[in-house]
Amino acid sequence: MSWLERRNDAIQVNPNTVNDKHVDIAITVRGSDFYFAICAVMGCVALGTMAASAMKPRTDRIFFYITAAINMTACIAYFAMGSNLGWTPIDVEFQRSWSKVAGVNREIFYVRYIDW
Repeated sequence: MSWLERRNDAIQVNPNTVNDKHVDIAITVRGSDFYFAICAVMGCVALGTMAASAMKPRTDRIFFYITAAINMTACIAYFAMGSNLGWTPIDVEFQRSWSKVAGVNREIFYVRYIDW
């Protein structure tokens, strides 16, 4: 059952350093897995919408194409977030003492706003 083992190494391939700033509060492997799951759902919905458009007359397909384009754009954005790409470090406004959320910088995914 080696095909079921976890193989998400996106955090190691794309480290938490950009623009000479290291991010203290960043995405985890579980967060990356979640983004990849959303990416898969969005991709399946886009392909399903394109397949469903074949059952409609040509004059009504534009609505399916627009919906598929929106879902495919979201699929690409969530793939970038799951791959730990498309982010920038910002300074934290309120410092916290808890070690899991303490840090000077955190990552904000600007690719999410490009998706919007």
